Amino acid sequence: GPPGSGKSTVSPLVARRFDRAACVEADWFFTTIAHGFVPPWLPAADAQNHTLLRACAAAAAALATGGYTVVMEGVLGPWNLDLITDELTPSGADVHYVVLRPPLDVVLARALSRHDAMPGVPALREEGPLRQLWEQFQDLGRYEGHVIDTGDLDADDTAALVVSTFVAGTHRL
Repeated sequence: GPPGSGKSTVSPLVARRFDRAACVEADWFFTTIAHGFVPPWLPAADAQNHTLLRACAAAAAALATGGYTVVMEGVLGPWNLDLITDELTPSGADVHYVVLRPPLDVVLARALSRHDAMPGVPALREEGPLRQLWEQFQDLGRYEGHVIDTGDLDADDTAALVVSTFVAGTHRL
């Protein structure tokens, strides 16, 4: 989902509900760019974003091959699912897709009040790009059934709901 939807808070909670699990944060891969970083929401960042997403998915595939349940967390829209599944399919892992999507007012309140997400990656606190990213998750076509509205849910309830979709297989790709 978009920034401020609860992904960074909920993903580790989901991972902890499995015996052997890892949480792979896509944002971390942005910290690896030592020179030439382009803010990921800009159109000029497309090639950078695809490269980093492939690296993130490759790490997730390696962990899955090693027997871990992997929660891959990031702004992962349907427009990038082919990059993710191309890396994960050879590992034999089942791939599930869940979108956390609260209302815009919740996204703005959370994102505009946060501190930097991790060293080297400044938190997105600009309303224009936040609105744009939120809009991109509004009409997901065939993936609309993969959406969880987190506006009225706390992190533990959201994690429980995500795990239930995993166990039921309802959000499998």
